[in-house]
Amino acid sequence: MAQPNMNVILAGVVPPPVHGASLATRALFDADLSPVRKHLLEIRSSKNLQEIGRASWGKLFGLIGLVVRCIRLKFRSKAQVLYYTPGSAGFVPFVRDLVFLGCCRVFFRRTVLHYHSGGLNDYLARSWWRRHCGRWIYGRKAWALTLSKHVAVPSIDFGAEREYEVPNGLNIDSPSQLKKQSEFLRILFLGNLYEEKGIFDLLLACQQIVSSTTARIHLQYVGKWPDDATAEKFRRLVAKTQSLEHLQIPEPTALYGDDKWSAYAQSDLFVFPSYYGSENFPLVLVEAMASGLPVIASRWRGIPSVVAEGVTGFIHEPRNTEELQQYIQKFIDSPGLLATMGQAAKSAYQERLTFEKHRDQVVGILRDACLG
Repeated sequence: MAQPNMNVILAGVVPPPVHGASLATRALFDADLSPVRKHLLEIRSSKNLQEIGRASWGKLFGLIGLVVRCIRLKFRSKAQVLYYTPGSAGFVPFVRDLVFLGCCRVFFRRTVLHYHSGGLNDYLARSWWRRHCGRWIYGRKAWALTLSKHVAVPSIDFGAEREYEVPNGLNIDSPSQLKKQSEFLRILFLGNLYEEKGIFDLLLACQQIVSSTTARIHLQYVGKWPDDATAEKFRRLVAKTQSLEHLQIPEPTALYGDDKWSAYAQSDLFVFPSYYGSENFPLVLVEAMASGLPVIASRWRGIPSVVAEGVTGFIHEPRNTEELQQYIQKFIDSPGLLATMGQAAKSAYQERLTFEKHRDQVVGILRDACLG
C-alpha cells in the first residue's frame, strides 16, 4: 500500500531582524513535525527594523529568487502542500504576498496560510483593488490559521475553505533566579521600541504616579529603537523626570539569552500598552507569564486571548494612560496581587501556551492538509 505524501514546504520570514512573527516561524521551522516531512523556504527580506516595510531593488530581486526557489523545491520534494506566513498590513509585504502566492499556489493542491500579523483585513478593506487581489491570493479554498479569535484575518469571507484558531506557544527554559528584594515596584517593558508599542504612554503613567504619590517605581525598557528620532524623543522625556527621585529609568537596551531572562526574573510586573498596527499575539506576554509575572496590557488585537482580565492581569483601552495608571496603582496599593496574579499567569502558560501545544495543533492541520 502506497504511503501518503506528507511532504510540506514551509515558507516564512525568519530572523534577522528579531520580532515576534519571525521568532515564532523560526521555532516551528526548527521543530520536529513528524509525521509531516518539512522542506524549509526561509525568507529574509529585511536586515534590520529600519528596512521592514520599505521597498528596495534588493527586495525585488530577492522576491523573484524566492519564487524560483519555491518552484524548484516543490518539484524536488514532490510536496503537495504549501505553508506560508503572509506579511503585515503594508504595501511592500502585500506585494510580496501577491507575487509569491500568485506565482506559487498553482503548483500545490493545498495552501495553508498562517497569519502572524494583525491589521491585514483593515488594510485590504481600504482599497477595492487590494480587496480583489486579497480574495485571489488569500482565498480560493486556502486553510487559514489565526492566532486569536479577536484578530480578523482573510478567511471564509475571502473564499478560504477553513479557519483554525492556533494560539502561539513557547518553551521557556529560563535560568532559575532568586528575586532580589527592592523598595521599588519593578516594571518591565520588552519589545521593539516603537512609539506605537505604548512606550511613551507607560512613561507618562509612571511619571504621574510618582509625582502624585509616595510610590517608588523602577521602569526598565528592553528592546531596540526603530529609528534615532524615537530614541531622542524618549531621552528628552526621561530628562524631565530627573527631579523625581522615586522614578528610576535606566537607558533602554536590547537583551538576549540569560540577560533577557534575568530581566524577567528581577521584575515584579510586565506592562505592554501596545496599539501597534501589526500587533497580533505578542510572544513577550507569553514569556512574561511563563516567568510568573502579572501583566497589564492594552485591549488590542489578540492580547485579550493571552491575558485573562482580573486573573493573570488587567487590560486597559489603548492609549488610555489614566486607566493604565490606575491599574499600576492597584499593584502598588495591593502588593499581594503581584504574587497571586503572577502564579495564575504561570499556570495559564503551562496549561495552554507551551510550544508543544502550538506545534501539535499545527502538525495536526498540516497532516489533514496532506491527507485531505
